[in-house]
Amino acid sequence: MCNVLIIEDQADTIDKFKGYAANTGLTFFSPAEVGLTTTQMDREGGAIEEQLAEFLKGTIRDYAIDLVLLDSDLARQPELQSHSSYKAALRDVGMPVCRYQKGGRSVNLAMLPQLQRTIRDGASAIWIPRVFVSTGPEAEEKLVPRLKAISTAFKSIEAALDAQPKLLEKQHSPTDVLAAVLGDGNLSYEFLGYAGQNLTFFAKPEEDSEEHLISETKRYATQLGYWLFNYILMFQGPILSQSAAAAFLNVEPDEAIHCDPFRHLLDEARYDGPFSEVEPYYWRTKLVDLAATAGGDIINHERLQGAKLTRVDQDPDAVQAFVCMISGEAITQDQAAPNPDWVPTGASEARIKEEVLDELGPLAGI
Repeated sequence: MCNVLIIEDQADTIDKFKGYAANTGLTFFSPAEVGLTTTQMDREGGAIEEQLAEFLKGTIRDYAIDLVLLDSDLARQPELQSHSSYKAALRDVGMPVCRYQKGGRSVNLAMLPQLQRTIRDGASAIWIPRVFVSTGPEAEEKLVPRLKAISTAFKSIEAALDAQPKLLEKQHSPTDVLAAVLGDGNLSYEFLGYAGQNLTFFAKPEEDSEEHLISETKRYATQLGYWLFNYILMFQGPILSQSAAAAFLNVEPDEAIHCDPFRHLLDEARYDGPFSEVEPYYWRTKLVDLAATAGGDIINHERLQGAKLTRVDQDPDAVQAFVCMISGEAITQDQAAPNPDWVPTGASEARIKEEVLDELGPLAGI
């Protein structure tokens, strides 16, 4: 079971999402159902965010809320506070949040808006792509499974921390803690290149807001989940998406994804940690091992004989390619630009096509 508090200002959107969730094991609670639309904040009684945090702490407990789905624009419902107030209060409480924005249209550089939002708000929420909250078959089929998978991931991190309470002691860095959560202390080294953002993702709450926290473990689990999903999985290095894994092996992703023998072979490198149910991810080190069993070129693997696969880079000496993190297209090493400084040093497989970077101009500084 998964209980999701949806903070949304349009009744038809709430009804639509509730319809998606029918008989799925997920339950949406609307603002009205939990009293958010009737709760009055006393502007002389302290910061709105602190009052909201206190109210939300009780709401989360009483309704056994696992996840909050927060609209980025609540202007149509004057009884609700601003989305920024809810975002701050929920971070104070330590509650996992998914944010979304309705409307808009697709752009040529499809991943740019998602990347911009993640960089800006990645320490306080996971952004749900527009396609999952729009009207259409993809939203109806995939929104609820995605929310359930995200909720499951946060719960698994919290359970791992509960089982190893010493991980919360000050001498353990986030890289050490994440490695322990994933079950392999040696992974800490892999995550060092992402440590530059620790101050953003693991900032402590204000001292006078400590009383609002559900628990130190839950707060840390939420922050660790944001760091893993929005930084390590977003900027790919030790863990790769399905398309990036195919490109890493110098195979055209569009062909690889539709080739059953290739996908089954990739399963040997499958990542099964938190967020693995959101979409398939793969360990880079295990992909290297797979290629090694085929003499360095996965296309020559005995299980792929007869499979119709194309190399991204046709150079006979090329063994690796990339997926442009903004356009989503497979690119060769020669097509990749030097990474901007907002790409973490640990993201060894994250690249942007040089033509795309030139097109972005000032936006490249995200």
